[in-house]
Amino acid sequence: MNVIALLLIIIAAILIFIYYRHTNPPISSPLKWLLGSLRFLFFVIVILLIFSPTLRFSTTQKIEPVRIIAIDSSASMGQLLNTSETKSKRASTWLDSITNYFDDQGINYQSVSFTNGLTKDSTKTDIILSLDEISKSDIYSNISNIILISDGLHHNINNFILLDNYTIPVFPVLLGKYEEQPDIILEEVTVNNPVYLDTKTEIRITIRGIPENETFEITLLENNETLLTRLIKNEGNQKNYTLEFTPRKIGYRQLTARISVDNLREENVLNNQKNFLLNVVKNKAKITLITSSPNFDIAFIHRALQKNDRYELIFIDRRKNGYYHQNQPVQLGEIITTSDVLVLNNLDAFDFDAEIYRIIENFMARGGNIFYSGKIDKQLASLLPLQTSRFKDTIESTILETAAMNNYKSFSIQSLTTQSGFWNALPPITTYFYTPKPQAEVIAKADIASENPVIAFAKYLQGHVLQFSGYGFYKWKMWQKSEQQWFDGLILNIIQWLLNADVSQRFICSTNKLSYLEGEQVEFSAYLFDEKMNTVNNQDILVEIIRQDTTIEKKYMVEENGKYQLNIKDLIDGSYAYKAETTLGQRLYQFKGEFLIEDRTLEQSTRGIQKSYLEFIASKTGGSIINNVQELSNLDKIRQESIEFTSTIDFELWKQWYLPIFALLLLVIELIIRKKKGLL
Repeated sequence: MNVIALLLIIIAAILIFIYYRHTNPPISSPLKWLLGSLRFLFFVIVILLIFSPTLRFSTTQKIEPVRIIAIDSSASMGQLLNTSETKSKRASTWLDSITNYFDDQGINYQSVSFTNGLTKDSTKTDIILSLDEISKSDIYSNISNIILISDGLHHNINNFILLDNYTIPVFPVLLGKYEEQPDIILEEVTVNNPVYLDTKTEIRITIRGIPENETFEITLLENNETLLTRLIKNEGNQKNYTLEFTPRKIGYRQLTARISVDNLREENVLNNQKNFLLNVVKNKAKITLITSSPNFDIAFIHRALQKNDRYELIFIDRRKNGYYHQNQPVQLGEIITTSDVLVLNNLDAFDFDAEIYRIIENFMARGGNIFYSGKIDKQLASLLPLQTSRFKDTIESTILETAAMNNYKSFSIQSLTTQSGFWNALPPITTYFYTPKPQAEVIAKADIASENPVIAFAKYLQGHVLQFSGYGFYKWKMWQKSEQQWFDGLILNIIQWLLNADVSQRFICSTNKLSYLEGEQVEFSAYLFDEKMNTVNNQDILVEIIRQDTTIEKKYMVEENGKYQLNIKDLIDGSYAYKAETTLGQRLYQFKGEFLIEDRTLEQSTRGIQKSYLEFIASKTGGSIINNVQELSNLDKIRQESIEFTSTIDFELWKQWYLPIFALLLLVIELIIRKKKGLL
């Protein structure tokens, strides 16, 4: 209380006493004391509000010394200390030993967990900040010493100054001897693409780090769905292993190979898996050839297809009384329904009944494909890429390639050094005066003024049609040299193209992982397929790396062993998008994706026990390393004294709104009493 306020209260009390002592007329004693008390309380409140608006009350208490057990709970404590125990498990064992010792000795202690200070950011560890925050905490007023249970992995190297004036001894506990853990690495996955549907395929896997005579598991996955699991014993410390896998779906498939060992606990399992691409094509594809009349064109096409033993061929020709296969009448409907590709050769008209035309329509509706040559059958006109014109005549002509031919590798003749002029040099064929439909892609045209389309491609419903307009194509076969069987290769390429025409994705570019730690190398791989789903080499593939809508890198991929690859280093943490693009003929192919770079923390990049760092903390604070339970007795040498702690509470009168009202109320009561007693 303010001294001036106290003196004023005493003076006010004396003056009030004198005043009521000499009041005239005299006042009875009880009334005198009542009025005096009211007046005195009024003056006390007024004087306090003016001269001493804050009242302070102090208390003193004795605080016993406490020992703090600081426990590291960051992510690195989850790492393995040895093959059977994590650091956190060993820390729990130490905590039990320390608390049991303190309980036996009757020592006061408290435990507190820390990571990045006393916050719960488990991905980073700041030991010195944690010690500083513990020493300044209002909760622990008389800390005798701190027992530190940590692996010593520490991020912040700029706050050592906090230990310069640190007065609390710190005793770090050495968790134990760190044992280097095994690291199994899946180095490579190779497969001879393309592979065949419903056919056993060998997948070769190279693995490093499997202990000899150890049994491990290899798993094949697609979109996290397990396709195959195999247990293998490593005999003779081998590195290369073979899996047999039977693909059940056509098209390219990105699979993952993953290895695991039950008897080993690894710290790093990120390198235990690898993505790879499987290009699945049909195995024994069923090819049905139907001709309205036997001729050299269909004969040479059939002969070319016989060179591929993976094709199941059914040759059907039309006779006066129906359709025959190997001189036996056949039911066309069932054969067409179960076919993969139809080869239709028409010299005049097929004369199918209405049901067969409907079956062919349904065949295309579910994704069937057709190689059509000859004259347009009126009943099939709607599904073909070319249509009849007002000119009904035919004409003999050589053909010219169009720009669209470059879009299809099927027409690249490997035996030639150049394509220029090749197609125009072929013997002339007889072609019709047809015109292309709007959706048709003209691949070759007649070398005449009207430029009749001769080879055209189009999609119809879910299927595709490649049409050769005219006849006499057998002349190309007879023109070729015996050492250059390009005609047979062309026919085989066309059928392979049609078998894979329903696979729309021709270009894929991906990273080997979706997320990386900062500093890790980002690995890109890319595949480009032609219409036959064969990989295309010698292409320029540009990869653009984008961060926050800004291009930060543009690089071309490098082709090595038939595979396009690119490695990007030194990307900082953040979200990234990438765009890869290439051309095949006149077509531009693009592929987009995303990946993430995460901040690499000490927890993720470092292993072991940082003993030297723990020893530094101990030496700076006057503590020492505790290597075993017996050394806990060293803590008894630390001075243990209670301290007196004075706490104060300030009561601010000016904030109490009711005090002025109470003072006025006292004055009003005195005036009322005086008036009733006739003292005013």
